[in-house]
Amino acid sequence: MKTPPLLSVIMPVYNAEKFLSDAMKSVLGQSFYNLELIIINDGSTDKSELVIQSFSDERIRYFKNEENSGIVYSRNRGLKLANGDFIGMVDADDIVYPEKFEKQIEFLKQNPDYGFVGSWARFIDEKGKKIPGGWKLKALPEKIPAIMLFKNYFLQSAVVYQKDCVKDFSFTNGFEIGEDYLIWYQILKKYKAWNLPEYMVDYRMHQHNITIKQKEKGNELEREIFRIQFKDLGIEATDEELDLHMKIRYADAISSIETLIEIDKWLKKIVHFNDLNKVYDKKYLHEVVTNRWLKVCSKFRPVSLSAARVCLGSKFFSTFIMNRNPLKRRE
Repeated sequence: MKTPPLLSVIMPVYNAEKFLSDAMKSVLGQSFYNLELIIINDGSTDKSELVIQSFSDERIRYFKNEENSGIVYSRNRGLKLANGDFIGMVDADDIVYPEKFEKQIEFLKQNPDYGFVGSWARFIDEKGKKIPGGWKLKALPEKIPAIMLFKNYFLQSAVVYQKDCVKDFSFTNGFEIGEDYLIWYQILKKYKAWNLPEYMVDYRMHQHNITIKQKEKGNELEREIFRIQFKDLGIEATDEELDLHMKIRYADAISSIETLIEIDKWLKKIVHFNDLNKVYDKKYLHEVVTNRWLKVCSKFRPVSLSAARVCLGSKFFSTFIMNRNPLKRRE
């Protein structure tokens, strides 16, 4: 009898012929051999199928959607087909390092209270060449939920899930962009998560990245994810408050004293409701909010005495100054 795989790696594919071979090789070349690679071809019209069929590895399980059904459908289909105790998601244009899954599975075995674990990631271009930038995600596990209130803190291709965790969830229809952000937020309500402090993924930057191609739609869905999080915190966020939050999230340049004052009020409101409902660790939320306030103030232009008074007069700045050990930038 064939031994069932311990790890299921799900790879949705849509018109990825240019990068697909490298992505598949990086999964099949892992030091952790006991895996299955579930490929979901989501109605590709290029030569992706020919690339997939050129591989003869018995660990590959190939499925085709009858039509292009989207990333959410494909990820959920992969979850239903998975046999492993652990689930990995690798996008068809990314590359995972040889010892990635071995190290992450060992961590999850030793820490069953963690629903998933990610890693750091480097950026590569269309030709696979390293380019400046990347994600060096240093925050402690206890701080991550508070960070997620302001931005996504994981990368799909970097993450491995406990199957017993992820089987209780699914990717949400309507969130074709940000589907990962939402499911991670939902999982973090019940489980811990962390990014192993090591580069384990090459994230490919190219003109067809969905996050670049559909930035406006992505921002809209991210607003909805923030709205969901604030509702769980006890706040029915208005459109104006969400506008402020998006400015904070992207560290937009601010030139209005009135906007600066409103942001200060909004951040205080977040802290106040957390004090009431105790959703996030009080210490870490305050650190994250303070860090965000300092970034907002640093972006104010032009520099003025009035802006300085608002920034320095905020309780967030006062707390920062009183702390003899300045907050470390761990986000």
